[in-house]
Amino acid sequence: MSRAYRFTLFGSLYFAQGMLMSYFLTFNILYLGERGYSEGDVGIFQAILALPFVLKIFLGMLSDGVNLLGLGHRKPYIALGLIGQIVAFSIAPRVSVEEGLGTFALVAFLASISMALYDTCTDGLALDLTPKNERGTIQGVMVGARATGILLMLLIGGNIAQAVGWDWVFYAISLISLLPLGLLLVSGLREAEGKTGQRERFQWGAFRSFRSGPVVLLVVMGFIYSISLDGVLTFLSAHLRDAFEITLGNIGLLVALSMVGRILGALSNSWVTDRIGIRQSLLVAITLTSVGCAGLAFNLSIGWIGFFGFIFGVAYGYYTAVYSAVAMHLSMPSIAASMFAIFMMFINLGTVGGQAIGGQLTEQFGFGVMAAVLGAVNLLNLPIVFSLFRRLGQAEQPQTAA
Repeated sequence: MSRAYRFTLFGSLYFAQGMLMSYFLTFNILYLGERGYSEGDVGIFQAILALPFVLKIFLGMLSDGVNLLGLGHRKPYIALGLIGQIVAFSIAPRVSVEEGLGTFALVAFLASISMALYDTCTDGLALDLTPKNERGTIQGVMVGARATGILLMLLIGGNIAQAVGWDWVFYAISLISLLPLGLLLVSGLREAEGKTGQRERFQWGAFRSFRSGPVVLLVVMGFIYSISLDGVLTFLSAHLRDAFEITLGNIGLLVALSMVGRILGALSNSWVTDRIGIRQSLLVAITLTSVGCAGLAFNLSIGWIGFFGFIFGVAYGYYTAVYSAVAMHLSMPSIAASMFAIFMMFINLGTVGGQAIGGQLTEQFGFGVMAAVLGAVNLLNLPIVFSLFRRLGQAEQPQTAA
């Protein structure tokens, strides 16, 4: 599998994931709301859709441990997930939501668990196939592609629904999902001798690695960074609306500008990390986050908010990509998909914590104080970075991607 093909395949898989994530996070709420469902009903529905991402740990264990039909541990599961997503979103427009949410919930849950399946196994395949000196690059490609899918859906989803109806929003996601499926099938589903690249035989004993100092430190780092970034991002739109009284359209443009920053941050990481090394790149990520939070903390003009919102987006994409590269570095090959999924679980827990803390701080003291406090929380990762690499024995040295 050539380098260019690998990057194209992984990018297309994450792009399709971003399109579906954008629908679930934004448009599903509007779709159900237009059909008369209350915020309480929609909230329960959204919580159900989040369940597969808790199950990712078990999906990772399945992929690590079970060679599906003798075809391999990664590619057949990825194909199965993509097919499930395509089928679910091809059926969804035919389900009458007005008659009840039960059937539609099952269809949406199928799409969600299908995405969780191919997401988990794509991470595992990336771990199996990517040389150490390309891990920053591949994470930059994947994180950037996902952000691009989210942004594209944000820009075109509403227009598609208004112009030709909601049915074509579902069909568009199904059609996009055919791209990575086609790329996957080009090289065939069967993996050589049931393995891919450097994948080792599944071993339960490998989970003892979670007792090690570097792994614990990385888990804490992910928890802290997601508290800082997602805590601020969650309340940015409401701050723009309340502080500057701008239209929803202009709020959307500013949020889209932040998303463009996220794409550029992820892509720039793909070049930087593989050249300056992981430790230095983590320090860059912490610095960018602090600058973005500090800039947003001051109630400046809308132009400055747009600028620092862009910087914050760059920090978000860069931090996510470099952290994922470190998680790849510390994941044991014999439980690669399982271990990486567990690292991501703690990021999700940090997101929940950041939203809760951010909400309380914003309510009590305002958005500016909240952004400043969470920016300071982000600085707790500085000693963690130095401790992490001291425990690893030596700092990651700069290296050039092949």
